[in-house]
Formats: sequence, structure tokens, C-alpha cells
Amino acid sequence: MKRPLAILLVVIVAAGVFLYYPRATGTSAANAATIAVFKGDVDSQHGSAAFEPALDGDVIAAGDVVRANSTGRAVLSFFDGSSLTLEPGALVKVNALARTAGDGLQVDLEQVIGTTWASVEKLKTPDSKFQLKTPTSTAVVRGTSFVTTVEVVNGQTITTIRTAEGEVVVQAVSGGPPVTVGANQQTQVTQNAPASPPVDQPPTPRLRFTGTAGIGFVVSDPRGLSCGSTGGATTRQIPRCIVTGGVAEIGDVVAGTYTMVLTAAQAAPNAQVQAEGFRGQTRDFGVTFTRTLALGDLVRTSLPITIAAGTSVLGSSAFGAAELVTSVCGAEAVGRVFSAGTLVQRETALRAFALASKGQAASFVALATELTAEADSGLRQLRGSPVTVTGMAITADNAGLHLTATAVAGPITVPAKSDIIAGASGGTLLMKVRALDLGPVLAPVKDQLIGAIERSLNDFAASLPLAVDRVTFRRSCMAISGTTR
Repeated sequence: MKRPLAILLVVIVAAGVFLYYPRATGTSAANAATIAVFKGDVDSQHGSAAFEPALDGDVIAAGDVVRANSTGRAVLSFFDGSSLTLEPGALVKVNALARTAGDGLQVDLEQVIGTTWASVEKLKTPDSKFQLKTPTSTAVVRGTSFVTTVEVVNGQTITTIRTAEGEVVVQAVSGGPPVTVGANQQTQVTQNAPASPPVDQPPTPRLRFTGTAGIGFVVSDPRGLSCGSTGGATTRQIPRCIVTGGVAEIGDVVAGTYTMVLTAAQAAPNAQVQAEGFRGQTRDFGVTFTRTLALGDLVRTSLPITIAAGTSVLGSSAFGAAELVTSVCGAEAVGRVFSAGTLVQRETALRAFALASKGQAASFVALATELTAEADSGLRQLRGSPVTVTGMAITADNAGLHLTATAVAGPITVPAKSDIIAGASGGTLLMKVRALDLGPVLAPVKDQLIGAIERSLNDFAASLPLAVDRVTFRRSCMAISGTTR
């Protein structure tokens, strides 16, 4: 039986990366943005290189371009906590992106077409800026959230900016006075025309989640985008998501099943989250989830949301049964989640499930600690290689998997670091090395290793019983999700 993903990582990284790939430092995620791909195909272009599939954990820096196809959706997460969600068909170029001396953010984005949702943290320093340009306008903010849509109508390019909270200052490229767009207002900038005066946005259905004191929760919509706050970290990937204290409100509601993950900063014998649906001031429904939470618990539940055709009336029956999960990846994973038992056991269970149930959503989850343990075991398979690798450690966050080890080749000892990112294109799992930090390396055995590396990668991708939709990296874990085949 094939060993699970961790052994593949050992073959690629422990054997091949240390010897085959040239020295490169790459761009640090601490000074740039990382990308997460949620649906469909998303491409990225680094500098003058050709477009290639964007992978989860890849770093996006100044000069890079990200584009989503007609079904693609992705989120750029900046180092200060700000984010930009790209809807299907959007194309965005990063003109400038830097961290200032005072730990501030300077970013200049150019949106050519499509719709984006910008959630901008309050800028920390006077020289910080967040600027979004379109073919007809420039929007400048210092901490707010807004939706930008660029479309071509009858040969004319039109930009529409809708503010969810705070203020956005919009200047038309053709001139005219700037306009300030306040919360729940919008403006339109047509090609060769000034920005229109701000007007109130028409009301839309919205969901409101209110939790009791001391608990954190994050809600994920049917698209996989999230809104909420846990452990002091706020996530606002869903367009028109506003998080205030223990309340998360979603203004861009889609029908389907929502997933909610709860945690507790302390024991909570009667933790509650109330979900309500509104149209304007009209309350369509209200349901409550109640659960006893112990410190450290991670609990997942679901909530079906319907939207009546013609009336936009929101509806929901009740929260689903609660499930205690072991990781954030397991909490966010879709379909049948394989996260229990050893890696070998869950891989075996996934293959059995795929044989019995074709075309079903499923996810394979692995903790960084499990990958490290498997890597230590896998190193023993490299006996006889001219390279000795010791001290392998694997960690994970939204910038991918991070591997550290010591490689010894003859008289040379190399402390090595490597970042691994992954994703999917056309249902196929893709993996690559994003960055390396190596001392001088020798490559006398690269010819014998490169064949093994390529065979291992191709074998693993071909044998995986999933048409992969998404690879998710989170703090301390990863998940591979798709449909069985």
C-alpha cells in the first residue's frame, strides 16, 4: 500500500529539494500577501513570467497578477490582516506592496475587470495606504470594507463601488471632484465621466450571528468563504461581512448550507449562537445553537439557508448536529471528512469510501505534527542515499507547509528550510516548492534523484481517489478536498 502524503513530502523535499533545486530565497509572506483558492481555476503571474495555476500558500508580491476564471474564486491575505476576495472573472494586478518601517501597510492594486471585496484593517501609520485603481477610478481608504465591480456595458467601462462600513474616497480618472462614499452607500464612475454623487444602496437580505460572551465562531458560506472571529483573529472573506464584538453580519447571502465552527476561551456550559435572517427591518427567521464547550473544544455545526424566489425571504429550519473536530482544517473541510486514526488508516478509509461512493464530496485532513512523525519514519526509507537528513520538522499556516531539517552530504552540513504549496487545476493535485533557504549545496546525485521525485509526485497525484477542488492550509494542518472518483 502506498504511504500517505507525508512520505511524498519526504521524497520531494528531504531527497530532492536539498540537492536538485537551485538556491533561492523567494519572497517572504511576512512582507507580501498569500493566496487561497476556493473554487475553480485561478491563475497567477509572477513578474514577467507566464501565467500558471495559483496554489494555496503562494506569495503574491509587487508586480504580480491574479486572475480568476468564470468559476474561480480566491482570497489575497495581507500581512496586516487585510484581505481582498476575487469573485469569478476578476483580474487584479499588485502595483506596489510593502511593509513600512512602522509596521504599516502600503498597497496599490489595479482591478481590470470583475468584482472584488476589500476588507481593510485600520492602517497603523501615517504613511500607510490602501489604494485600489480601476480603468475609471481610484479608491483610497484607511480602514474600511467595500465591494468594487468593473464591467463593460455597451462599450463603456463602468466602476461601481459599494461601501459596507467606514468611508471610501473615490476619484474619477477623467477628473472632477472626489466623492466620499459612506457606509451602505454607493457611487458609479463611467468612462470619461466624473464620479456620481453617493446614493444609498438598495437593501439586501442579510444574516446575523450573535454569540454569547467568551466564545469565538467563524461562519463559512456554501462558497467556502468565511466571516467571524476566533482567538482574537477576525476573518472577513465574505463580501459585506461585518464583525463587531460577538456579532457577525453577512450582507451577501447565498442559498445553501453554511458551516459554523465554535471555540471557547474558557469553559462555557451554555454557549449559544443565535442566527437570524433579515430583509431590511423584517426578521424572517431566528434559530439558536446551544452547546456545552470545554476549554480547547473545536465544534462544527451546519445551518441550511433558503432564499425564496421572487420575494428574497430567508428561511432556515435549525442548526445541524454538533461535531467535535480536532483541527481548523477538519472544521472547514467539506463532505465526508477523513481526519481520524493514523494517516495510513484514514487514507485506506478514503480509498474504500471512493470505491463505494463515486462523485461524493470528501476531504483528507492531516495535522502538521502527524506529517512530522510520518516524515521521521519516511527518512528511514532513504537509507543508502548519499544524503543524510535529520531533524525534520513540519509546520503549517496559510502560507503553506514549512519544512526544516539538516542535510549532510559528505563533508558538507546544510541547515535547510523549504516551503511547500499546493492546489488543484482541472481536478488534479498540484504541488511545488515555493522557496528555499540553503547553504552551498552539492548535486552529484541529482540525476538519480530527479527520476524518483517525478515518479513519486506523478504516482501520488494519479492514485489520489479525488478530483481535487481545493487544498487548504491553516495553522497546524492541511486538507485536500474534492469529489471521489
